[in-house]
Formats: sequence, C-alpha cells, structure tokens
Amino acid sequence: MTKGDDRKLSILATGLDIASRLGLEAVTIGSLAKAANMSKSGLFAHFQSKENLQIELLKYAGEIFSRDVVAPALAVPAGIPRIRALVENWIRFSGALTGGCIFVTASTDFKDRPGKVKDFLLQQQNAWIDSLRRIARSAIEAGDFRKDADCSQFAFELYSLLLGFHLYYTLLDSADTQKRQQAALEQLLRAYQGSPAPAGITPGAGL
Repeated sequence: MTKGDDRKLSILATGLDIASRLGLEAVTIGSLAKAANMSKSGLFAHFQSKENLQIELLKYAGEIFSRDVVAPALAVPAGIPRIRALVENWIRFSGALTGGCIFVTASTDFKDRPGKVKDFLLQQQNAWIDSLRRIARSAIEAGDFRKDADCSQFAFELYSLLLGFHLYYTLLDSADTQKRQQAALEQLLRAYQGSPAPAGITPGAGL
C-alpha cells in the first residue's frame, strides 16, 4: 500500500466517524478537509466531488462490514450458531462507531433523495438482506430451521430486530437493551425451528 493509499484510508476513517455521528449528508469536502487537517483542494484531489466522497465512504464502510461482520460469521458452522455470530458481529460493528451503524443513518439521509449515492446504498442493503436470506437457507440445510421456513420473512424479521436494537442503543439508551435483544433473538430463532408456517405465508417462499 502506498503512502497516498494510507492517507486516503485515514481520511475515510475520519469521514466515517463524522457520518456515523452526524449523518452521511454532513460529510462534505469542506467539513472533512477541516476534520482531517487538509486543504479543500487537497481533499478534492482524492474524491473530485461530494457525491464521490459519500459513495467512497459507503464503500469503505461496506468493506469493514464484510471483514468484521459477514466473514467471521461465515467461518462459524452453518445454522443457528452462524446466525448468533452474525448478530453479535453486527452489534459490535455498530457499537464501534460513535453514532452507530452508518448504513442506518445514511438510509435516513437518502431515503427521499434519488441519485448515485442512494443507488449505491440500495445495492449494499439489498446485498445484506440477500446475505440474511442465504444464512437462513443454510440453517434449513443444517437442520436447525424447519424445511418450510420462509427465508425472506426471516431476513425481514432479523433485520427489523437489529434496527430496533440500534434505536434502543443509540437514542433511547435503555438499560435493558441487550437483555431484550437477546430475548427477542431467541424467540425469533424458536419460531423458525419447529413451529408450523404462519397462516398466509407460502411455505418455502424466498428459497
């Protein structure tokens, strides 16, 4: 890695902290240049535009997420152990950022703003949800989930649980957040282990 690459990674780390605390939209060439003790022209040379900067930040965060959340979970045996590892890794990833998960804050910033940044964010989020579906499918193959489990529904419920945890952790500051998160996860896992498919849900949908 070159000195220039090291400098860019340092800039992105600073930008990621700002985005976590204040939102991705708060990261501009000017604000990041000031935080990184650089000139605007020097920072502009790295990214060329605010839009490119924000996409690079999402890409950087995505690489950290893959390294620290997804890859370690995939090293754990398939099934419920892998799901628990994934949840623990996601919570650790979010907790390591000053303001919590950047993808959650970015979703708030860009949900009503069409453009390249939103398109990239949607691509990342769809890939994450697909990962949750595939992990649910591997739990079926491992025999931990019933064969008619709806993988898309599981992905929806698990991600909803994580987003609820994020709200409780970053905003409500509830003392029993961790205990309730663990209880909710165990209840979700039990629902997919042996109970019949909920009424109105097509067995095997999302497989």
